[in-house]
Parts: sequence; C-alpha cells; structure tokens
Amino acid sequence: MVCRENKGRSAVIGYQKHLLRQLGYTDYDDFELQSGIHEFGHQYEGFPAPSKKEQLAFLNGLKQQIEGDPRISSADKHRESDRQPGMVTRIDQEISRLRTGKDEYGRPLQGKHKMRGQDLAAMQRLGVLLQRNQEAKDGYFDVYARTMGVSAAEARGRWKALVRRQKSQRENTRISLTDQWRDNLAVSGFTAMHQADIGQSNVSRDALRIMEEERRAKLDSLPTRAALTSAQRVRLAEPGKGTVQCAGEGGCGQFGHERSACPNQNLVQQRNDSRTRWQEIDAKIRKEKDRADEHARNNWAFISGYSHKEMAQMREERDRHLKHDQQVTRHLTDSTRQETVRCGTCQQFGHVVEECPNTARVDELNELRDKTDQYYAQMEARADWINAAVDEVPKDDPELERWRGEYGRYEFSAQQAAGEYRDKKAEIASAAIRCIGGCGQFGHARDECPNSALLDELTSHVEELEKIQEKVRQRAVLRKQNPDTASLTAADHALYDDWHSKSIDIDKRLLAAGIDPTRVSTAIAALPHSRTAKVPVSARIQEVGYNRDTGYLEVTTRPYTRKSDGQVMPAKTYAYRMSPSQHQQMMAASSLTSYVSQTVWAKNGGNTAYQFENVAEAAEASVQRKCATCGQWASMTAAHTCPVPGSRAGQDDAARRARIKAERQAARAAGRPAQTPPAVATIPPSARLRFGSEGTLLYADPRRIDSELSAGKVAAAQVRATFLDASVTGQAVAWNDADGQPQLSTDREDGATLACNCRAFKKNRTCGHIRLVGKGMAQRYAADHPAVGSPLRSAPLPASQPAAEKVARDAPEEGYARKSYAQIRELRAAWRGSERSRARQLSEAQSSRWLYAAGAVDGQSGKPVKTPQVWAPSGVGVDPGDAAGRDAIHLDRDKDVQDGLRAGLRAQTGKHWSVTRKPDGWLHISTALQRRTGDKEITTVERRELASALKLPIDVVSSYGVAVPPGQGWRAEMLDRASGRPPRVLGERYVARADQRPEVLHKV
Repeated sequence: MVCRENKGRSAVIGYQKHLLRQLGYTDYDDFELQSGIHEFGHQYEGFPAPSKKEQLAFLNGLKQQIEGDPRISSADKHRESDRQPGMVTRIDQEISRLRTGKDEYGRPLQGKHKMRGQDLAAMQRLGVLLQRNQEAKDGYFDVYARTMGVSAAEARGRWKALVRRQKSQRENTRISLTDQWRDNLAVSGFTAMHQADIGQSNVSRDALRIMEEERRAKLDSLPTRAALTSAQRVRLAEPGKGTVQCAGEGGCGQFGHERSACPNQNLVQQRNDSRTRWQEIDAKIRKEKDRADEHARNNWAFISGYSHKEMAQMREERDRHLKHDQQVTRHLTDSTRQETVRCGTCQQFGHVVEECPNTARVDELNELRDKTDQYYAQMEARADWINAAVDEVPKDDPELERWRGEYGRYEFSAQQAAGEYRDKKAEIASAAIRCIGGCGQFGHARDECPNSALLDELTSHVEELEKIQEKVRQRAVLRKQNPDTASLTAADHALYDDWHSKSIDIDKRLLAAGIDPTRVSTAIAALPHSRTAKVPVSARIQEVGYNRDTGYLEVTTRPYTRKSDGQVMPAKTYAYRMSPSQHQQMMAASSLTSYVSQTVWAKNGGNTAYQFENVAEAAEASVQRKCATCGQWASMTAAHTCPVPGSRAGQDDAARRARIKAERQAARAAGRPAQTPPAVATIPPSARLRFGSEGTLLYADPRRIDSELSAGKVAAAQVRATFLDASVTGQAVAWNDADGQPQLSTDREDGATLACNCRAFKKNRTCGHIRLVGKGMAQRYAADHPAVGSPLRSAPLPASQPAAEKVARDAPEEGYARKSYAQIRELRAAWRGSERSRARQLSEAQSSRWLYAAGAVDGQSGKPVKTPQVWAPSGVGVDPGDAAGRDAIHLDRDKDVQDGLRAGLRAQTGKHWSVTRKPDGWLHISTALQRRTGDKEITTVERRELASALKLPIDVVSSYGVAVPPGQGWRAEMLDRASGRPPRVLGERYVARADQRPEVLHKV
C-alpha cells in the first residue's frame, strides 16, 4: 500500500483526512485516498525527481505546517505507535530514513520506499482530487435517492454497506487507470463534471455498478411516456415543392401534413357523417314541403306522413347535425397542427386523456358493446337449435315454439342494445366538442363561446405587450443604446408594471369563469400568429419536435440520395437540449436551417451546450417518468433536481424544522400558545432584471408582492438567476413589519430556500450571488434588506404543491452552459502539462521554489493570495513599490526580516531574541545564547513565553526554538505574530485544502 511504503506519504494521507473534515466531508474511506495518490501519481509522471535536500525541505515545511495547526490534537501529531503513529512522528521517521538511508529496523531502503517527483506532486495536489471525489459522490447519492424515492442518507448508507463488504463478497477484477472506465461511464442524471471527478478504485467501481443496476431497475418500473407528443412536433415544408397540404377527398384541408399522414381522420369522419345525416333529413323535410305545396296548388286534401311532433324532431335533429358540421369545418380550417391532439380514452381529437369529459360514457359504451355481443351470441345459439330440430319434431311442437319466441325476444333486445350503442357513440362525439383556440372548455365551439369578450380582451392585452416592447426598444435607440442590452428606465418599468397589473385583473376574471389562465393565455398569445404564420421551410430538416418543460429537442433530417453511389439515405433523428427562449428564436429565424447549423450542429465543440451529458442522459431525455420523489412527470436527467430529503441542500431546512418543533414543545410546557402558521402566498417569477453583463434575474412581479403583503400575507417570492459562473434558484421571503414597511430576507431561518451551485455556497451555505439576488429584489420591491425575523421564522413552511399539471418544468429560461467531459479532461491535461513544464524549468535552474506550489493564503478566509512582497504594520503588499515609511520590510531581504522579528518580540516581551538564517533560506528563532542551557536548549519557561508571544501551540516551539520556512508568506505571517497581530497572511501550504489550490480557482 502506498501509505505504508513511505512515511511521508502516510503523513500526507493523515493530514488530508484532517483537511477533508475541515471542508465538511466525512463520508470517505482510506481506499479513496490510496486510489487518489495512485491516480495522481500516474497523471504527474514526468515530474523531476526531488533531491534529498528538496525532500527534506518539503518534509520540514509540512511538519511546521502541521505543528502550527491548532485544530489537530497533540496526540494526532505526536502519537507513538507501531500501527497508527502521529503525523509529525511519521514525518520524523521519514526524515531519519532520508538522512541514514535505512528504515527503523536498520534495513536499507528499497526503491518503493523512496519519493519520486510524481509522488511529491500527487501528495501536494491530493486535496483537489479528494474533494472532487466527494462532490461527485454526493451528486450520485442525490441522483440515486431521487430515482429510488429515498433520502440521501439512505443512499449514502447503501454506498457504505457496499464498499465495506469483505473482499470475498465483491468482484475483485484487477483494474487499470488507463482502461477508459471513467471515459465510458454513462449515468443519466450525472453531469460531465461529476463523471470526470468520480473515484475509480476497484471498490468504488463495484459499488457504483450495483447501485446503478438497482437505479435502472427502478427507472424501468416507473410510469413512463414519450417526451414528445404529436402536438409538439412540427413538420417543415420542402422548398420548391409548395406548402404541404392535406387536400383532396377525405382530407382535412390543413397545412403541415399530407393526406396519407392526416391526424384528423376522426374529425373528418365526424364532419362527413353529420353532413350526410343533415342532408338526408333536410331532403325528407323538403320532399314533404313540396308535396304540401302541390296539394295546395290543386286544392287537394293533404294528409302528411309525419305528425307535427315528428316534423319538429326532424328539424331539431337536422339543425344539430348542421351545427356540428359547421363547428368541425371551422375547427379544421382555423386550427394549427398543434391542436390535433387525440384522447386515448374516447378516441376524440381536441383534448388529452387527463381532460377527457367522456370517461364515464366510454365505460357505458363498453358495457353496451358487451351486452349487444351477448344478445347476438344467444340469438345464434337459439337459431342453431331451431335449425337442428325443425326436421325432427312437428312444426307445432310447444318446445320449438318456445325457442322461436326466445329467439325473437333476443333479436329485439340485440337491436335495442345496438341502437343504444350508436346513440352513446353519438353522445361521446358531441360531448367532445371543445372551444379550441378559445377558453378550452367542453360543450361549445369557439364561435359559441360565452367568454368571447374576455378572450378578445386578453388577445388585445397580449398585442399590447408587443407594442410596449417595441416602444421600450425605440426609447433605447433614442438614448443611443443597444436595444437588446440596454437597462430599463423608471418609465419603462412603469409601462411593464401597468401591463402586469392588468394581467392580474384578467387572470382573476378568467379564474372566476372557470378557465385556467396559464393554458388560455398561452393559446390566445399564440393565436394571432399561428393563423397567419407560414409553415417553416427547410431543404435539410424534415421535422422539429420540442418539449418546453424538459428542453428536449429532436431534429429529423430529410432522406436524400447520395451522389457518389445513388443510394437513398434514410431520415435521421438527432436529440439535443435547448431552452424555450432559444427554441422560440430558432422557429422565428428567417432561415431555420442556418440557425440549426450555427447552434446545435455547430462544429469544433460549438454545440457542447446543446448536447447531453452522456448517451444514457440522451436516452433518458426522450421519455418522461413519474418521479418517485416529487411525483411529477419529468425526464430523469441532470436537469431534474427536485429536492431530495437529507441532501446537503435540505439539511438547513431540516435543522430549522427541528428547532421549530422544539420551540412549540417548550411553549406547550410553559402553558403559552404555540404560534400558528401565517398565510403564505407563493408567487412565481414573471419579471426580468439584468445585472449588467454579469447575469439575469427572473423574479416575482412587484405588483403581486405588494397586493399579497397588503392583505397581511407573507410572500414567498420565487426567483431564478443566471450568472456567468453560477445559477441561483429558490425563493426569498417578503413581509410587512409593524409599520407597514416591506422587509425581504434571504436567510434560511426566515423560510428562504435560495440555493446556488457555486463552491462558496456549498461550503458556507451562502455566497455573493445570493446577496446580489437579494439586493436586486429588494430594490424592485422597495423593501429593507437584509432583514430578519419573518413570521415564518417560528412557523413551518406550508408543504410545496407541484404544478397543477404535475409536470416538472426543468428547462432553464436562459440557455444551457456546460463543458463536455472531453473538454474537462483536455483542460485538466493541459493544466498538468503546464505544471510539469514549469517544474522542469525550475529544476533545471536548481530552484526548489516549485515545492511551494500551493502558495500563501489569506489569514481570515483561507483563500489563496498573491505572494506578498512587502510587510508593514499597516498592511501586507504584493508590489515591491508599496514599500513606504520606515516600518516597511521587503520580505526577500533576509536582514530586514530578521531585524523585524527581533524588534517585534522585544516590544512584546522586553527581551532580546536570536533570529539566525540557515543556508537553505530557513530562519530560526531562539533565545539569546547566554540564556540557553548547557545543551544549548531553550528552557521550558522561555519556550512557553515564545509560544505565547507568537500565538502558537507549545508543540511548535521545540527545545531549539521555532523554524520559519523560506517562503515570503511564512515571513509575513511570522512578522505579524512577532508584532502581536493576528496573521493577515498565512505561510505557503506544502499540502493544501482543495479550495486553496490554484487549479480550483481556475476551474480546472
């Protein structure tokens, strides 16, 4: 094992465990660290071998770093044990090995015990790999838990149970880090970044294989439907051949499909049947009227063949069939292809199964069919018996007469049931008449809609929005600004606010009329354009399918004849992902083929954002399943991120609910009434705000926020924000204080659920992106921010309700932003190549500075900083030109640093202290020579005094003093300590946390 072969590597593994715990990760095992060193060792092959002097410098520096870390116990540093010695103890053993060339038992060191350049580079950078492994594991735990319908803790427990099995209980195939296992990994819901970061030890591979088999089995058991319906597909016309139309006898007359592929055959049949029937009845009525006219002219007595009641019924039936004919004809000529949706229950067009008004009628129809079949079967049985007996018994035999009577009764019943069956079919057809293109309700056609006035008002309102948008663009042009990127003025906001206010009023009236505003608004907004828009034309593309909820896009090419050999190449379908705004731009483009060629078909990696994470992701995107966690229809891809119980994102809310429960129990115990939950109004995002060039914010409408707050409610304002390097989703909480002043909070204790996908949020549960979102929302709501103490602080949030249609809306408003797995690997390989090149240059120049690759870090945040050049009581500078005043010290000047350390310690203790320089650049702080013991050691009293002055653990001060590594970050830190200040900069990290490594800051 790599940790047992070299004591230095063993110490690094122990220290990396400590750094992982600092970052909040506890779900790791030793095999992951072993595998990490092995993997990074391969990746950094070619690093120059360190000299003995460089190895000693690294080990002494790491020892100083570990001893100076107050978060590590003395036992973990200095434990004496054969099986688990302390970190510093192991470093001392390795230093002794280097100096003597022998191990603790006097045996000569072998090659495996020595440090190679790639080993040293791997140990320094191991924290990056380990943190990425943990983040990828957490990502998979969420994917597994979401699919299985369990908590993240259960997923994590399943992983632990698998990786901690005995070796005999799992597959033990030998692996290779060059076997392309990670390259070929395909897990739906797993991002390319997680794929590049997942650990690939044999144990991890085996556990992931088993869990993925379980997850795939669960996916296959979930209710499933296609991601695209016929209503979401648009067939394109071919240039030069005219617009495709379903013409001819039996055609519906619509554009966009041919007669052979007409989806409206049921409607056409309904129209033809109604037309035939009303024409037949009308002919009878006209014939009867002509007979009456002829008798009147000849003064003949006229006796009608129909009574007045029968004539009235005939006229009523004729008018009904005539109206149905007109309704279907108008629908076929006015509707677009998107309206030809067919119900799988009643087989009628114009609605889907979930909306079917004929569910009970279809059941009755099936019963009538069964009853009719039963009567006809009984008739046939009686007929067979009568035919067999007629030659054998007398004609007047009573038994034969009885069977003939039964046959007649069954015949009558069968005819009656068949009539009822036909009547029920007609009833189903008439009940399916729908106000298509209007309010969407059943029972009337668009021209009979009782809500016509309201719908006309809504149409005008949608057209008004286009006028406002054009007016805002013209204003921007007058201001000599780009109308596509110009910020909105107060006057612009006022126009939109007035429009949104009227939208709220129209929505309320729609709801009062029993109409879903979201459905009808979409239909009406598209209506004026869909009736006049031309069918898109493309020579290369035959069909485009798109699901606005999931962002799933299918592009089907036309079949063509290959010129080289005359072979006919079939049509091909390609799957991509695209945001609704991008799809709208594509369909509105002057040349759809050109737009597709420049986006989803772009070459040289230009279409990466439109591609799926892997082949399994693309296959999963083509269907929608009933999510076992949220219960909504969703494509179980990386885009679907419904909250998983027990995940890191949900830990804060769980803690908050536990605190609320404890507060209520305390209130009951004290006899105080527990606070009742306030009324909460959840408001979806509808308004947009730009943060300059940094990003966009989609937030809840200010007018609706003001309306809900005025009603005494708490507003849960939902928000979606997209930045260049991160995205924020969730909700902020707004309420009015006692004085009526609006307050806005993004604090999770107040009920806010904002979450960001940046690294800062994962570590601190807040970040600059969330603060910027809160500030932007507060400005639009004229609210105080940041505020705390919302009415939700001691009351549980109401359970979130899924959308009414129970479809997860996972497609982003803006476009997708991602790097492919191949791009990530190439970027990291290039980074490692530049590191190897730099290491060789420094090695050839005989400089050991490359050992300090991690650099100095900020004393407060722990984030990497530039190498300090100048120290002064007023601050630490990175530019030598910052040196000003008598107190400034250049950190590369040994004598000035030595004098600064002596002066600072004298000011604190009133004593003179010795600061000497070693040939390798190290500084050594000790007592004056005359105050040392006979063995030239520091007394115990002065060891404590020096440790107190420098604010260091007593363990750091050895019997010979304190060693200061040669880095300028270390010198700045020790000057701060000597002068009695908290360190503003911490010395170079020999082994650093992942968030202190430069490759993490550069996102590689």
